Amino acid sequence: MGRLSAKNLDLSTLVIGVPVVGILMGGMYSLPAMRVTGSRDPAYTILLGAGLSVTVIGIGMAADLSLPLVSAAWFFTMLVLTTRRLFGKLDHNVERFGMVHALTLVGMLWVVRFFGSL
Repeated sequence: MGRLSAKNLDLSTLVIGVPVVGILMGGMYSLPAMRVTGSRDPAYTILLGAGLSVTVIGIGMAADLSLPLVSAAWFFTMLVLTTRRLFGKLDHNVERFGMVHALTLVGMLWVVRFFGSL
């Protein structure tokens, strides 16, 4: 196996890999936050929290969820992020934040399934 280059990176890897890392694993929030803050807390965690807020509010608005329900989902999302942060660093690792973001997406989809109209 050689180094990864543009020649041996096929289209299917990009079609599958970019959405998985970018959306499911939170790379769309964590990679820019790493670059802006240098992965230094508390700014890094605050930016990741802002990204999670965008996810929760965006899904809540798209599903026409009530404000108290979106607020409760946001509270539990911040609780998950804080708990994850207390048990380890988030620095320089998309997968560590990815677990939080994936759990947020799955949780919001369950909320929408039971309470929304998406």
